[in-house]
Amino acid sequence: MNDIDFARLTQRVAVPVVAVILALLVGGILIAIAGVSPIDALLAIGQSAFSCSPNFCNFGVVLTTAAPLILTTLGAVMVLRAGLFSIGQEGQYGMGAIAAVVVGFAFPMPPGIHAVVALLAAAVVGAAVGSIPAIFRVFFGANELIVSIIVNSVAGLLLSFLVNYPLRDSGGTASYTPIVEESAQLTSFDPNTKLGVNLLIAILLIVVVWIYMSKTPWGYEQRMAGDAPIFARYTGLRTRVAVIRAACLGGALAGVGGGVQALGMNYRVIDGFMDGTGFNGLTAAILGGTTVIGGSFAALLFASITVGAVNGLQILLGVPREIGSALLALMILFVSIQAPLLVRLELWLGKRRGTAAVTAPPLVPPGDLNDDPADGEPKTPATSAEVR
Repeated sequence: MNDIDFARLTQRVAVPVVAVILALLVGGILIAIAGVSPIDALLAIGQSAFSCSPNFCNFGVVLTTAAPLILTTLGAVMVLRAGLFSIGQEGQYGMGAIAAVVVGFAFPMPPGIHAVVALLAAAVVGAAVGSIPAIFRVFFGANELIVSIIVNSVAGLLLSFLVNYPLRDSGGTASYTPIVEESAQLTSFDPNTKLGVNLLIAILLIVVVWIYMSKTPWGYEQRMAGDAPIFARYTGLRTRVAVIRAACLGGALAGVGGGVQALGMNYRVIDGFMDGTGFNGLTAAILGGTTVIGGSFAALLFASITVGAVNGLQILLGVPREIGSALLALMILFVSIQAPLLVRLELWLGKRRGTAAVTAPPLVPPGDLNDDPADGEPKTPATSAEVR
């Protein structure tokens, strides 16, 4: 293994580990300020997240919480690896849940088929919502970050409107949809934790997405569109198609995440359903190095801290559960701080060996996505000064 490969391995593995350690250290200071021993707090989080008793298994709650979070994380990994910084997973998650629930209570179907059709509807709607920032980026040069923020806001308002008015349960006293038919509900192995088919779906899609990203030409095309957009364009890869496809697939995954939560846990959508699962999926993807496996483990870590913060910190120790959210935010903060330092390390190692270090490029400029060779002659290649 050469120096550059070692730097890449360090960036993929060591950065998340160091970020978690630093977040725990700083979080321990916050917990100490709250008047509780940091050691006791961490033990309480671990015990509350991973303990099981004959009557109830807290780890089952962690896995149930992790299932939709893993799916939004996979959706975020899909778009980030294509060089598209879209944060629209929250809107895709909410709209996917609405689509799944509407199919679940308004269209009776046989058991087995009903849940599948409902999740397919969630995927289609999620893909449609996810494609909006990519289309604006590719064809109009709009900033996908801004567009995805707007789409999230519109999705949240639309969900609230639908739940309060046309889809509101006429027999209920609060703002929520009718319960889906039993044939559309995802089977649970444990009625206490609702753990069941939802986790199996998450595991299946981890495998499918990993194979797609690592072993197929479409996955390679998407990765090259994000890792080396100029090279991809001049070698004939269809960068615009790859980016839009990644956005649709990422939106479909996040939409299925909303459908899994609605059909496997709530059995309906309530006003306020969009609780941050999409945003947490994005942060888990970043913490996991925008890889399928790393992001999935990060999602499991996030679910563990979330459940542990509620059951351990708040209930057992009387510490506000927001400390758990602070720990998650600190992890992302430390990942963000370390990333530029590692890029400089790669550049230094490359110069020392007399070669150019290959680093992850910045987000693809809108113009780079608009210059597919299929559309005609590409622009004159950028000079080295322009690339720098």
